[in-house]
Amino acid sequence: MATISTRSLIQLCQRVGTSLRAGIDVRKVWEMETRHASGTLKLELDRIRLRVAQGDPVFEAMKTAGGYFPPMFVQMVEVGEQTGKLDEVLLRLAEHYEHQAQMRRSFWFGIAWPLFELAFAVLIIGFLIFILGVVSGMRGGEPVDVLGIGLVGTRGAILWFTGCGILAGGVAWLALAISRGWLGPKPMLIAMRIPLLGQCLESLALARLTWSLAMSLDSEMSARRAVELSIRAAQNPYYEAALRRVTDGIRQNMQFHESFRLAGVFPDEFLHALEAAELAGATHEALLRLAALYEDKSRTAMRMLTGIATVAVMLLVFGVLIFAIFMLAWQVYLKPIYETLDMIESGRI
Repeated sequence: MATISTRSLIQLCQRVGTSLRAGIDVRKVWEMETRHASGTLKLELDRIRLRVAQGDPVFEAMKTAGGYFPPMFVQMVEVGEQTGKLDEVLLRLAEHYEHQAQMRRSFWFGIAWPLFELAFAVLIIGFLIFILGVVSGMRGGEPVDVLGIGLVGTRGAILWFTGCGILAGGVAWLALAISRGWLGPKPMLIAMRIPLLGQCLESLALARLTWSLAMSLDSEMSARRAVELSIRAAQNPYYEAALRRVTDGIRQNMQFHESFRLAGVFPDEFLHALEAAELAGATHEALLRLAALYEDKSRTAMRMLTGIATVAVMLLVFGVLIFAIFMLAWQVYLKPIYETLDMIESGRI
């Protein structure tokens, strides 16, 4: 199933949020969006338009889109509709997704050159495996094993490229599976304990959670429903696994900070800030400030993470090249010399 692109989602949030803030009727808004859209987006927006014209909530129509819209987006639209602040929520979502897009661009831009060097190194090694195997076969000599693991000639090059492709695909799938929670909460817990990476993941999740909770509490929504929406909006499998424990605390008439503390997974900084906000009676404003603080922390952590990833990839490139050069020198130059000297010492020459 196709999903909406981040760019299209940002623009949609900006346009609809601005239109609603200007007082344009919600049915007219979705009619305009459908008229100017194209492709799959037009089909999904038309579905929303029809449901809204029938008096249904926007988020209900989005839930029937089969995953076209991100889960957090749909959840926050629900918060916005139930609080009567859909325009504010959409404009804030536009900022959120733009912030995420900027961090992704910065990360990939930072590691783009090292990744190119890594791909080039893989290509060169595969080329050497193929060429040296072919040349050795033409001369009738022993095939040159560049890496010393039996990869020679055409077959060796194919196995080399296939193995590298499987490894790269496996790493990409693992990262996606952990972020989507396909492997349960434990992998995310492990990832959150890795220095810098864990700080970034935690800050991003708590920024979404605190902002969603602030918007939910500033409405007539029940405390339990507000907590459910905010934890799901965090999009963190580790936190979502603790949802039932938090809602159990709410059922027992505990305060919010006590319920979140009962889960045993949220950081003390967040719990202390939430407790102070509840005692001061300014939970909404305090949570909005806390969300902004976590966003700043996530930006800082992402910059540092990008630097570390860049260095790590460069070290990997250097390691692969140095190993390949050493093995090539051993196979082509040092190994024949060693074998000749060994034969001299044993009297075979």
